[in-house]
Amino acid sequence: MKKAVSLLALGTLLAASLQATPKNTDPRLELMKDMRTMLDAMEQIQRGGLYSSTDEMKAGVKKLQGTLKSLEGEEVKAILPKDQVYAYKFAQKTAQMLRMYSDDMVVSIDAGKMDNALDDYSQLLKQCTSCHIRIRNW
Repeated sequence: MKKAVSLLALGTLLAASLQATPKNTDPRLELMKDMRTMLDAMEQIQRGGLYSSTDEMKAGVKKLQGTLKSLEGEEVKAILPKDQVYAYKFAQKTAQMLRMYSDDMVVSIDAGKMDNALDDYSQLLKQCTSCHIRIRNW
């Protein structure tokens, strides 16, 4: 009986330690997840603008800005083409511009200048497409 309880306790400890071990995730998968989140954020901002929902627009900006760390960090190199030397600097610059335009969008929304906020949205979209065209060779 003691042996069975000991084995059960040992098995439980082993199972718990395996679950606590950090998993080695592929950085490309995390980055692609962030890219999907960026797309969702852009859709949310657009939807908020079309329905005059400043709260939804701000929520989309917050979601977008939450993903910019992945473009600014070294991890982004995992999805960038190796043959394009400028790709990393370009991704960082794009993240910087996305942050700037999204910050400006919030300022415009708070000031009640929806035309300016929607212009900022247009600039955000241009940054996205510019990066995808240059980096992904579309």
